[in-house]
Amino acid sequence: MTIEADVGKSTVKLTLSGRLDTANAPQLERKIKQWGDDITELVLDFENLDYISSMGLRVLLQTQKAMKEKNRRLVIRNMGEAVREVFELTGFINLILQEEKFVVVRKDEPDCIVLFFNGEMETGNVPAVSQELAKIQEQGNSSPQPVTVILDMEKITRISVGAYKQFIQIVTDTAWENRILKMRNVPEDTKAILKSEGFKDFI
Repeated sequence: MTIEADVGKSTVKLTLSGRLDTANAPQLERKIKQWGDDITELVLDFENLDYISSMGLRVLLQTQKAMKEKNRRLVIRNMGEAVREVFELTGFINLILQEEKFVVVRKDEPDCIVLFFNGEMETGNVPAVSQELAKIQEQGNSSPQPVTVILDMEKITRISVGAYKQFIQIVTDTAWENRILKMRNVPEDTKAILKSEGFKDFI
C-alpha cells in the first residue's frame, strides 16, 4: 500500500492505494498520528484502495473515536465497490453516513460509468457529485466513443430543494457531445421534480 499526503492548514488528506491489510495497517496508523493535534479534519481518499481488512477497519474505528473526543472530523471518500462491501458487512458504512450524511461511490463497468448516491443530499454535498462528474467529463472529452453515465439513486434518502437546483445545474454543465446520461432507481418524488426540470428523457 502507498499513502500520499496533502497537508493543508487544518486539514490533511491521505490518498491510499493498494491493499490496507494486517501488514500495512500500522503504516496508516503512524501516518494518522503524525499530525496529532495540529488538524481539525482528516480526509481519507479510497479511490485507489482495492482491499481493506479487519485490522484496517480497526485503525479507522480507533481514529474516528479519538478525533470525535477532540471535536475533530474523519471523512472517508471515494470508496470502490469491493471496499464498500466490507464496510457494509461490518456495519461501518452507517458510521460514515452519520459523519458525511451523503456518499458518492463510483464504479467503472465495461460499458458504462455508474455513480451511486447514498444518504441525504444537501447543498453542501453537491460539490462531491460535481467533482466526480467533472472527472468523467475530462475522460469523455478525450474519448471518440460515446460514454454512458448512470446515476443510481436507490440508496438516496432525501434531496433538499437547494440541492436539486445545484444538482441539475452541474449535470447540465458537465455534459459533452458524446455523453449518454441515464438515471435509475429514482424515487417517485425525485422523478416528479426532475421531469419538471426537463430531465424526463434521462429517467
